Amino acid sequence: MKEPPMLIDFSNYPGPVYTGRSRGELIRAELHLDDVDSTDRLVNVKIPAATYSLTSSFFLGLFGPSVTRAGSQHAFFQKFNFDTSTALTEAFSDYVARALQEKRLFN
Repeated sequence: MKEPPMLIDFSNYPGPVYTGRSRGELIRAELHLDDVDSTDRLVNVKIPAATYSLTSSFFLGLFGPSVTRAGSQHAFFQKFNFDTSTALTEAFSDYVARALQEKRLFN
């Protein structure tokens, strides 16, 4: 039986501004996302409308290893579904593209 999607609800973390790679990495470890990445379990990410900013450093600290493991934008966004504003969704798409480009530069 397939596991239900995991929920990451940003209302559980102080905001409305999310910054810093180390803060993203800390939450990643807390959520055991490395373990989730090794499964086919889907992840729903809910980001409150009151969120003002979520920087690329925070995003990549939290999701960067998942992006590189997925290997493509399509694969990443198939596994991670973001419930947030259009502006943040567009920014996340840019962050993912940058992470994938940097991975190709160093491999």
